[in-house]
Amino acid sequence: MRAKEIVQMVELLFCRYLAHLIYSSLLAIIIGCSGSTGSSLLKTILNRHSHIFAGPETCLFAYPSVYQNWQVERNKLLNHIVTDGWVIRRGVNLLQAEYGWQEAELQQLLQTTNSFQAFVTVFFKKSLQKNQKAIWIEKTPVNAYGFRAFLENYPTGKVIQIIRNPYDTIASLMARGMNAYYATGYYVYNTAVATSCYQSPRYYQLKYEDLVANPKTTIAQLCQFLQLPFEEEIIKAKHEQRSEPTTMKGWQHHETAKVVSSSIGRFQQLTETEKKLVHAAIASFSISPIFLKKHKIQFTNCRELCEKLDYPYATSSSYTHPYILRKYQWKNKLSRWRFGGRQTWQDYPGKLF
Repeated sequence: MRAKEIVQMVELLFCRYLAHLIYSSLLAIIIGCSGSTGSSLLKTILNRHSHIFAGPETCLFAYPSVYQNWQVERNKLLNHIVTDGWVIRRGVNLLQAEYGWQEAELQQLLQTTNSFQAFVTVFFKKSLQKNQKAIWIEKTPVNAYGFRAFLENYPTGKVIQIIRNPYDTIASLMARGMNAYYATGYYVYNTAVATSCYQSPRYYQLKYEDLVANPKTTIAQLCQFLQLPFEEEIIKAKHEQRSEPTTMKGWQHHETAKVVSSSIGRFQQLTETEKKLVHAAIASFSISPIFLKKHKIQFTNCRELCEKLDYPYATSSSYTHPYILRKYQWKNKLSRWRFGGRQTWQDYPGKLF
């Protein structure tokens, strides 16, 4: 090897070492959870903080493979990469006005950065400068699938999970148009995979019920975890101009409105037939052993999650497997086949007892 090539190699290794030092010192924060647990409300509150920019959902951190196989995955990131979990998402949504990027710029950035962390740093830089903020937070529920990889690859990174009573969450998801089986799988899988990181000192969990009943104390404690000053103004409702919606089908409140606790007990608003179906789904659903092992998930079903998260669980053993749950299960399997082909059919993350 010629002397010039040796010098170039040494320079390249040194640059990568410096990049590692820079990335390891950055504070990066993501939020992941089940849908309908209050994550949009939490993000809105945090975005009001003078230090924090929390933009629209991107799905950027839901794919663990981007850390170890960046040279391949970067070519699929915008449109073709697929989540490996209960919710199937394809690609990321980075071309939103709040982030300030055009597709040609993003494509160039993807090809000129030598790691996912480097790409993320440059991607958020525009938003931070435009909003005069110092720290970014990215919230997408399926970020839960990437919690473990994120913590391993961001030495100072932090993850936040917001949780909510499973019965109320599933009722809220059903109000958004999901059936009882899919809503139960969504809650159990996302909550289980995120909660499985609870032993990390850089993992933080807060309850939706605490957030809406006592927002000041709850957010102050979160700010302490983030090592940021608490600003009381951030919990006060105010009109905000945003390109993304501030409410969704089935929501009872706008996320920019005053924080209220009226969504606690949402399950009680269901009909008796709906309640029985939810009870049956919760009692019957569990995560498949393949996914438990592959993603190091420590909680198999809703009963185990309730024990860990201190939520009540209906202990009656009289719930059977209504035919309709089987029908919903096969409907979901067929949908996964159409979306992702044979592999997503064979690697199915849920099962009924």
